[in-house]
Amino acid sequence: MRDIALALLIFGMLPFILKRPYWGLLAWSWLGYMNPNRLCFGFAVSFPWVQLIAIVTLVGLAFSKESKKIPKSTISVLLFLLLMWTGVTTFYAAVPDSAWSKWQEFAKVLIMVFVTLMMVNNRERIHWLIWIIVVSLGFYGLKGGLFTVMHGGRSNVLGPPNSFIADNNALALALCMTLPLMRYLQLHSPLRVVRIGMGIAMLFTGIAVLGTYSRGGLIGLAIVAGALFLKSRRRLAVVLVAVAVGLAAYHFMPPEWAARMDTLHQAKETSSGESRIQSWKFAANVAIHHPLVGGGFDDYLSTPLWDAFAPDGAEPRAVHSIYFRVLGEQGFPGLILFLALMFASWRSCSRVRKNARDLPDQKWAYDLASMLQVALIAFMAAGAFLPMTYFDLSYQLIAVCALLGLHAQEGGAQLTGERSHGLGVAVRSPPVHSALAE
Repeated sequence: MRDIALALLIFGMLPFILKRPYWGLLAWSWLGYMNPNRLCFGFAVSFPWVQLIAIVTLVGLAFSKESKKIPKSTISVLLFLLLMWTGVTTFYAAVPDSAWSKWQEFAKVLIMVFVTLMMVNNRERIHWLIWIIVVSLGFYGLKGGLFTVMHGGRSNVLGPPNSFIADNNALALALCMTLPLMRYLQLHSPLRVVRIGMGIAMLFTGIAVLGTYSRGGLIGLAIVAGALFLKSRRRLAVVLVAVAVGLAAYHFMPPEWAARMDTLHQAKETSSGESRIQSWKFAANVAIHHPLVGGGFDDYLSTPLWDAFAPDGAEPRAVHSIYFRVLGEQGFPGLILFLALMFASWRSCSRVRKNARDLPDQKWAYDLASMLQVALIAFMAAGAFLPMTYFDLSYQLIAVCALLGLHAQEGGAQLTGERSHGLGVAVRSPPVHSALAE
């Protein structure tokens, strides 16, 4: 029944997506992050729903009267250059078949990121995109938190199988990145029930991160808690949630969880910590010997490459660090582009914060830029220990950083508009201060 219900829902969306391709972007985000088909049991599990929605969205966009221009910014240029460079390195990849498969997957993600840049052109569209992300990933935060509480923290919380967040570490990172987005919605919802609900969701999402047993996730959670306190307004709610999650970790999680987290103090002495360090050394050696193009996607799968550049006795494994992974796979130019993308995204949000700080009608932009910076912190901090370099959520949030940066640069008019055409609902917004609203 789940399969049939999901199929009817998605096929029923297609005519509306053709007419309003922005709805397709929202549907693509929902399917990509929540993976509802992975919760089914029959034909829906393996059907390419995300690809179907992406194709229909692109067809609808082609015939739509909406602007198809990608706003020019440092971030959009860097995204394009990164896509092109990863294509170049794939020509020289040590494992060609796997590399081309991974590059196609990455290219599909970035194509929809460029669609995000094209279509998310006002405040309401940004707001609904954030809602879709929060609902999709918050589902696993709430579900995982309840599961952890009901089972006394003795079972691992995992994401949907065969997805970006299937692994416990990947799910922990995604949930850490979702927490600040929940906080943004909490700050800007006019409904008290939604604000309370977001507080509860943040609490259980934090507990779910504990339940993943991910040490990188715990580091990310601690850093996110501190960043939320520093960058959020009305900090009491943040403090209450952080204290509640801390008490749950101290008094509620079982001894085996505490023992696993305690290995953070002896990372080099643990087998997983040592294997991570070995994979970092492998990636660094590959980059040193192939500085321009690296080893290509999934270079660790190449037995000759691993034997030549990995430490003696190391077992082949994925490189557990977003930085070392991009270095080993894409060479030094790829690492420079990746770091430049992170820096440009941060600066874009900083510009928004500076310009919107004292403007009451731009408080939403100030808060969203702040929370996006916290999400970036989560990605950059927890990602230092996880192989999530090409995580789709990070790139879509980077696109939102670019759109907010454009908003700050052009005086706020472009993303403030009076009507959310993609939703077909008139929404009055505060007065704008630029002729760009024309």
